[in-house]
Amino acid sequence: MTIYEQIKLALNGRINEIVSPSELKRSLQELYGTNPDSVILSDYCYNRYNNGINFNQHLFEYINRSSYKYLGENYLYTGLIFQKPKGLKSETIVGEWVNGVKSLKKCSTSETISKEQILNLYNEYNKILRYEMNILNCKPTELRHLIGRIGEFICAIETNGKLSRHTNQHGFDVISNGRRISVKTTAQNSGFITINKNTFKDFDDLFVIQYTNDVFNILFYGPKELVEKFSRTYEGKYEVDIIRLKKHNLYEGMFFSY
Repeated sequence: MTIYEQIKLALNGRINEIVSPSELKRSLQELYGTNPDSVILSDYCYNRYNNGINFNQHLFEYINRSSYKYLGENYLYTGLIFQKPKGLKSETIVGEWVNGVKSLKKCSTSETISKEQILNLYNEYNKILRYEMNILNCKPTELRHLIGRIGEFICAIETNGKLSRHTNQHGFDVISNGRRISVKTTAQNSGFITINKNTFKDFDDLFVIQYTNDVFNILFYGPKELVEKFSRTYEGKYEVDIIRLKKHNLYEGMFFSY
């Protein structure tokens, strides 16, 4: 019996459970006398590719080195496929799954993430947002990084754009039709959006999203020059009044959900 078959039998009835490698190795050793060093769970992941394997046997979603989610065979998985080449500190993207269909390709940066994957990320981040607010009682204004990331996904989806390679790369977050877009997301009903004057030259358009009452609304999407005209300067930053921003919005759409 192969290790792959042993794993399926040992985890029968445990779909969607989190499994630790040490626990599973111990079980296989007790049940089948399997050498623990021969059990490499990452070889059987949907979202992780290891050199030297055929990548045609998938059972787990890799979470971290001590946690794997057991999904079983033929799962309709949607997500990115990562690889960590030997000698490198960070992972690279080498493919993706969309509803159980696998595609391996050379794609080392987030610029190549498809719209389907951005939609998937948007959904996953919103789950975390709801948990933070409804279970942990965090206020949206305390979750600026989280809603900020969701705002970037919204911008990429709405403009059919690509995410930048790195967070705040050269002052922009999304690129669409050759235009560099800086994304700002706020949970405030009033006040100011701030823009660093030092990075103002590094983007072309501004995309501002407001999150209120569990809805993401697009307040503004337009060229930065228009914003500069009705902003004020304070301590090396442009400050743009949210109310004035709404009045000058060139964007006709309003984002609700996907």
